[in-house]
Amino acid sequence: MSKGSFGTISAAALLLASAALAPAADISAKKILIKDNADTTKRQVLVLSKDASIAFANAGNPTIGGASVHLYSATDDYCSIIGPGALWTSPGGNKWKYKDTATKNILQIKDGRILVKLKEDTIGFDLDNTPQGTVNVQVQFALGTRYCVRCGGTVVKDDAAKFLAKDCAAAACDAEPSSCDPPNPTTTTSTSTSTSTTSTCPPGPPPSLNEIKGALPPTVGRFNYNLTLGLPGANAACNTNFPGTHACLYSELQAAAAACELTSLTDTNGMTVTSFWVINGTTPSLTECQDDAIGGSNLNWEYGTAHTAARGTRVDLNSVTGILGPVQPPQQCNLSTRWVGCCP
Repeated sequence: MSKGSFGTISAAALLLASAALAPAADISAKKILIKDNADTTKRQVLVLSKDASIAFANAGNPTIGGASVHLYSATDDYCSIIGPGALWTSPGGNKWKYKDTATKNILQIKDGRILVKLKEDTIGFDLDNTPQGTVNVQVQFALGTRYCVRCGGTVVKDDAAKFLAKDCAAAACDAEPSSCDPPNPTTTTSTSTSTSTTSTCPPGPPPSLNEIKGALPPTVGRFNYNLTLGLPGANAACNTNFPGTHACLYSELQAAAAACELTSLTDTNGMTVTSFWVINGTTPSLTECQDDAIGGSNLNWEYGTAHTAARGTRVDLNSVTGILGPVQPPQQCNLSTRWVGCCP
């Protein structure tokens, strides 16, 4: 049996239990291809599923939560962890795509389709224990639906060099021999140094507010605080109401949750905060209500309709326990209102 992974996995990520928390779906597959070779640089995994039950909206946000691909059989067990970051994009706002030009690894999910191509030399799934018989693949994007593909009865080739199965019907996967979960930072245990949730916060308002000072009233994705659009307006409004603060980044909200400072949080109007827009503070993004309209500013949090691909992501808050939920799939920037925290 062989195991492997790629990407950087922190100690906190090893504590995740996203597979147990995420919804699951059995899907059909057009193809599963595994190539083995003594030259590990020539190993390859290809998984292609075209199934109507696959939905972009049911995937988590991998720019924040990464993804995982678990490939296993009765004799082999290989886990690929794909970290979050700039290699993830959302072309057109209706798909998630990961492309690493160095390794030539590709992951993609959109309505009706999942594609996985792994070509890096760290693939640890060997075909020396032949025949494989049945191969299972479980793919999960952040804390979204965990999709299962199982191919056993439609195997075209199964030897020490190649495993190829085509047109596999949807079926429940065999039990996973080990855990293989995305490195999503939103569901760690309360002992993790990078936790964004906690189950040990005492009830009632926190005794001190060091990580977060308060919150602005809820807004659509087109921020317009202090009569100023976007993040500059939110930063100005935070500084006006809570001197020395700015609009909280998502990482700062996680720190506030870990410090038990989100319980009973209210905004400047006295309303209880129950969700936040996810602000990463990175380059303009179609998941942060980027004004990408013709003649627009091309800046984040300045778009407020649904005519382009711009969307916004949110994270919900349990105001009683102070727990942040998983980051939700992107939604229209004018669909609903969410809060903006103010952090020092």
